[in-house]
Amino acid sequence: MKNNWITIWDNTREARLIYVSESITDHLGWEPEDIIGREGYDLFHPGDHNSLRKVHLANIYNEKMSTMVSYRIMAKDGSFVQVETILHYCHDVLIGSTFLYDEDSLDHKIRANSVDEIFMCLPDGNLQLAGAWNDRQEYLNNALDMDTLWKTERLALSRERRFCLILNRFSEALNIVFASGLATELVSLDTAQAIGTSLYQYVAEKDAASLESQIDLAKQYDMVVRLRLDWLMDREKGLSEAVEAIASCTDDGIVMVFRLSPRLYMDD
Repeated sequence: MKNNWITIWDNTREARLIYVSESITDHLGWEPEDIIGREGYDLFHPGDHNSLRKVHLANIYNEKMSTMVSYRIMAKDGSFVQVETILHYCHDVLIGSTFLYDEDSLDHKIRANSVDEIFMCLPDGNLQLAGAWNDRQEYLNNALDMDTLWKTERLALSRERRFCLILNRFSEALNIVFASGLATELVSLDTAQAIGTSLYQYVAEKDAASLESQIDLAKQYDMVVRLRLDWLMDREKGLSEAVEAIASCTDDGIVMVFRLSPRLYMDD
């Protein structure tokens, strides 16, 4: 058994918990029903609150596909446990793969090398940017100071439309166990009927081998992987939609966030 679980927060200022997978009980003592609906900050160490609010705001404002942050979370017995979470922003939620923190482990180092950016909540209350592939420090500092963008509970900004899936990591077919509502709008997926079906049912044959290889990497190393594929909306008619996805893996499932691939045409 690995030390990980899945969490989904909403994109409000309070970051309320809307889903927690069962393995959190093994590591923190909480039953999912104990904490679903609570503010995320109820469980975070008070010394990490300001830092985590900055990360939460930056993830929503910048619609980050993969950010990793280490922080302290409260167990049911009142003690605090150091964890790290890979966060994927998905339109109206943030979906996270959370791991017990071990900076010397190979899995931690692989995760750190595969995400877009890494933040650490330091014991003195400061937030450290420990790594970023794509962003300059000045840009990140600006993004982290945009608290004025909150309008009531949510940011006053339009959001890129994305959907998320949770897959059964122990089935070769990658059966779908959860699908968010925007999958219907973006790729015509009947989210109720899709539960229990194989992800490969919706993937073009030319992309199946690549998908399998990438997901195997995510499962083996708990790393973040990126994919591009054609999503089959109607196999008989040959209707498909090009999508991009990012995936991370826990023992409780494979987390995937999808968006439509951009269509850009270069003028002569």
